[in-house]
Amino acid sequence: MGQWRGFGVVVKYVSKFLSEHNVPHHVGAWIEIPNPYRPKIAIHIGHWAFQKPDHKAPIQIGYLVTEGKVKREGLEWLKRYDYIIVPSKWVKERFEELDLHVDAVVPHGIDTQLFKPMNLPKFIDVLSVGIWESHFDDRKFMRKVVDVAFPYTCHVHSRNTVKYEELPKLYNMSRVYLSLTGAEAFNIPVLEAMSCGLPIVYNDAPATNEIAVGIGVKPTKIYESLGFVSHTIHVPNFEKIREELHKLLKDEKRIRELGNEARKKALEYDYRKVYVKLLEFIR
Repeated sequence: MGQWRGFGVVVKYVSKFLSEHNVPHHVGAWIEIPNPYRPKIAIHIGHWAFQKPDHKAPIQIGYLVTEGKVKREGLEWLKRYDYIIVPSKWVKERFEELDLHVDAVVPHGIDTQLFKPMNLPKFIDVLSVGIWESHFDDRKFMRKVVDVAFPYTCHVHSRNTVKYEELPKLYNMSRVYLSLTGAEAFNIPVLEAMSCGLPIVYNDAPATNEIAVGIGVKPTKIYESLGFVSHTIHVPNFEKIREELHKLLKDEKRIRELGNEARKKALEYDYRKVYVKLLEFIR
């Protein structure tokens, strides 16, 4: 599969975890856990604005994210969840602004046995992975990666052109991971890079700064984008990030040290560990 990115990664690992714990389930628009005759539990994974409880299962769980304010209009369906689970402290705070109860913070998990350090030649100095939908949606600041990395070699991976199982090779052929994103509910690519032993140079913004190991640089300003689905944009300090990135690229010893720390931290987020918390809500 080459399309396991974003929410697809979360669904993949939640489903895999449930299978490994002998929890029968069906993956469709959401994950259903049946009793003998009808759905018993529905787990809705995704953005709060688009994931709404259905009327089939008596227990409705929302494993929800946001990259901005949770709007009051969402209370109509968000209050119908029996349990709300979120991947980061920052997202929890956004839900609590509307007096919604968050039952647990369960970080997104990855397979640290798949994403692991490999003895491969380093062809890429700077790697960045993330979406870039259009000129009207550049909240990840992917178009700035080349400018920040220049004159070092870099690869900007913004489309699903590499099979998911091959992504660890891409990370391992890189020296440093760069994250300029200004709006995140978690940041799975940063976690994947860390698990492969890469240090992170990053825009010190939520929720990347809850997990990243490396060098963070405070944003220059923060603003909320317009619209029902808005984003809290933390604008990167591009000059300072460039300075820190280039300094690190000249220090191979520090790259190794931070990379080792990153791998150690990433092991805490293996899906086999973080999703144990889910069992409290489904058994």
